Amino acid sequence: MIYRMPRFEYFAPKNVEEVLFLLSEYKGKAKVLAGGTDLLIRIKERKATPAYIIGLAEVPGLDFIKAGDDRGLRLGALATHQSIVDSTLFRGKYALLATACRKIGTPQIRNMGTIGGNLCNAGPSTDSAPPLLTLGTMLKLTSISGQREVPLDEFFVAPFQTVMREDELLTEIVVPPLPRRSGGSYHWLTKITAIDETLVGVAALVILDGSGKEIQDARIALCSVAPTPMRAKKAEEVLKGKKVTEMLIDKAAEIVGSETRPRSMADYRKRMSLVLARRTIKEAIDKARNQEG
Repeated sequence: MIYRMPRFEYFAPKNVEEVLFLLSEYKGKAKVLAGGTDLLIRIKERKATPAYIIGLAEVPGLDFIKAGDDRGLRLGALATHQSIVDSTLFRGKYALLATACRKIGTPQIRNMGTIGGNLCNAGPSTDSAPPLLTLGTMLKLTSISGQREVPLDEFFVAPFQTVMREDELLTEIVVPPLPRRSGGSYHWLTKITAIDETLVGVAALVILDGSGKEIQDARIALCSVAPTPMRAKKAEEVLKGKKVTEMLIDKAAEIVGSETRPRSMADYRKRMSLVLARRTIKEAIDKARNQEG
C-alpha cells in the first residue's frame, strides 16, 4: 500500500528557545521531528496528524554524549543510536545500552534515529527503554515555563503515550553513576517482519557485594511484553540480598515470566521472557564479577 503524506506546515528553529516557543504557540497541534524514523511512518499511516512539524535538525547542542560531574553519563536527546554504539563511554557497566542500540533497525536507521525520539515514541517494543530503565535513568523535560526531571520508570503511561505535556521537549537523558561490581546485559528475540521488531526484550543490571557472591541490588526491565516497557519489580525483590545460586536465578526468571502482560502470542512471549531473563541475569552477574571500576 502506498501512503501519501498529509499536508502540514514545517518549522526549522535554530535553537531550543524557538522550539519551546513553537510548542507553546501550537500546543496540541504540533509534533517534534528528531530523526523521523518513527514519526514519519506514523504520519504516513495517519496514526499521527499534526498540523505543524517542528524539525530539530538545525538545533545545536542536543546531540552530546558525555560523562557527568558525578561520573554518571549525560546524553542529549538527539544523540543517535549509532553514536551511542560508537561511544567509548558505553563500555563496561553501561554497555547494555550500546547492545540495545546496535540491535535497532538497519545502519541507516541507527544513523538517523535518536535516543530521545525512540523514548518519546513510547512504543511497547522500544529497545532502548529496558537498558535505560535498569540504569535508573532520569529525563529532563523542558518548556517555556521551566524544566522538570522525570524518572524513566514513570515516563510511559500507555502504548505511544508518555507523561510529557504538549508544550514540553525532552532535552537530556541522565544516567546516574553505578557502583563497583555492577554488570548489565540485554537479550532479545526478534519478530521476523519488515522492520525486525523485537518480540521480547529483557535487560538486567546486577550489583554484587565485595565478595561477588551476594546480590546487593538488581533491576530487570522488559519491552514488547506489556502495553509499555516495564520493570519486573517482583523478580528484582527475589534477587536482592540473596546469595547467587542457579536456583535463585531460575526462581527470579519464572517470576519475570509471570509479571509480563502480553497482548498477543501471550504464552510464547511469557515463556521467552523467562528464558531470556535467566540468560540475561546470569550474564549480568558474570559481568559484575569482572567489573572492578
